[in-house]
Amino acid sequence: MSRQEAFVDMIKQHERMILKVCAMYSYCPVSDLRDLYQDAVVALWESYDSYKGLSKPSTWIYSVVMHTMLNKAKKNRMKVVLTDEQLPQSKDEDYDTDQLIDELRQVVNKLPDDEKDIVLMYMEGFDNQEIAQAKGSSYGAVATRLTRIKTKLRKIMNP
Repeated sequence: MSRQEAFVDMIKQHERMILKVCAMYSYCPVSDLRDLYQDAVVALWESYDSYKGLSKPSTWIYSVVMHTMLNKAKKNRMKVVLTDEQLPQSKDEDYDTDQLIDELRQVVNKLPDDEKDIVLMYMEGFDNQEIAQAKGSSYGAVATRLTRIKTKLRKIMNP
């Protein structure tokens, strides 16, 4: 398999995740999502030589796409906003659950971008080691920050 074929195969396997990360880190109409996806794939291709296989492809892809979207947001002065798609949806019409989800969204959106990154990756199911690799940090630093962020969120939501 050629280098290009391997890249295309990896992108196809992770297409949904790439789209989801693009949506999470940008506040734009759905019609712009394909453009952001293309920007992400270009950034992945440009940094493909730097991928050494020391982490899972999904961790490397998440990191590159996350940084690409954050840089794009800074350039365009867009605010990174947590959307409904990142939060679990209520299966019933329970007002308290819907209210709690809305409060959580508002609180997470108030976090600094670096803390929001960690929360969103955690919500995506990445473990601390994968988050550390994506953020260029140590496992211990991520574990400590995640604990502090959870405590901060609890205090804000339960004063």
